[in-house]
Amino acid sequence: MSPIKREKTFHTNERGSVMIMTAILMLGLLLCVGLCIDISRLYMTRTEIQNAADAAALAAARELNSGSSGIADGVTVANAIVNNYGFGRTRVTVANIEYAVNLNQGTYVSAATAQANPTNIRFVRVTTQTVSTAMLFSSSVLGSSLTEAATATAGMSVGINTICDFFPVAVALDDSDPVTAGFQVPPPNTVMTLNFTQGTNNSATLAAHDYIVLEVPDITGNGAPETAVLSAGLTSICQTLNVNIPFHMTPSSNMNNGPRQITDGVNTRFNVYGNGYGNALQPGTYPPDSNVRENITFDDYKNRTAVTAPSPNGPGKDDRRILIVPIVAPGTYTGTPVSAPTLKFGAFFLKRQSTVSNPCSQGGPCGQLEVEWIDENLVIGRGNFDPGGAVTNLTIAVLYK
Repeated sequence: MSPIKREKTFHTNERGSVMIMTAILMLGLLLCVGLCIDISRLYMTRTEIQNAADAAALAAARELNSGSSGIADGVTVANAIVNNYGFGRTRVTVANIEYAVNLNQGTYVSAATAQANPTNIRFVRVTTQTVSTAMLFSSSVLGSSLTEAATATAGMSVGINTICDFFPVAVALDDSDPVTAGFQVPPPNTVMTLNFTQGTNNSATLAAHDYIVLEVPDITGNGAPETAVLSAGLTSICQTLNVNIPFHMTPSSNMNNGPRQITDGVNTRFNVYGNGYGNALQPGTYPPDSNVRENITFDDYKNRTAVTAPSPNGPGKDDRRILIVPIVAPGTYTGTPVSAPTLKFGAFFLKRQSTVSNPCSQGGPCGQLEVEWIDENLVIGRGNFDPGGAVTNLTIAVLYK
């Protein structure tokens, strides 16, 4: 055989071996693609159940109120948020909800145990049911399926010093020596009556237990309708401790105007809706509290030991009777604008409906608010923490791990 013929035979054999190698490589490539698909599905499932656990833990932490109702509501909302917000695509359900006093050193207990002693509970841990992901292409490597669950822990933050979404009045409380002793809060569960006061021109005088309407961006013109709806809901601003907060000096702050708006706004929490204001005071926008029973204590309220059925005008919403307000010292304030430093943020529980006469300047009821001072850790909706500043006992819900 000639050299040329031997060379041609050699090249023909080489082309055949390449085809075999290509087939083997294609099979390996397909296996790699299948493995990638299964791992991607596994990570998608893992992300989904972790998102569900995170959302459930945060939702439960927002309900903490140092009372048994916060524990019970935490269980309810944790399950509801998993069921109602798209996590059902992965068939995620909650397996266990536990509570603790301390984040790391504490022993987590069941909701039933926590309800028996809820005062110092600050953290909640949610564990999902296990979810199985079938391996479609890589069962020989990873097994027919992989099963896993997710855990998330959320709870109260440290005390914060910038508060958002608060009731649009400032309350004057006694402060005998703020320089050396700091602001002195009332004893827990102190009942007091807060009285409306008005500013005149560029001056406002507040005695202890007086309140005055605040100047906020939401109020325009004479401020009457805005004051009503803000009192029914919340302001949209934030305020920091030790920073001046301005008082509202237009007609919504005088005796014949402001108390009526404050009263109508406050009383939506008791399922009483005043007319006017463009028909803005509606249960759909400003729902009544879930408990409208008057003259009960905050302990009764938070532990649901004195409860009435939800209002017929709506399903009711928890914590509507809790008012978060900036606290200022009694005194006379002048300037443009008239303002006073925020010494503290107070939490008050509304004991009963507000009452007002028209005009209240003639000596009748004038938008008095009968309240109980709440000196406990409460979780609120929005706020910030500055490590260099004074803090409150108000907190926000934080996802820890």
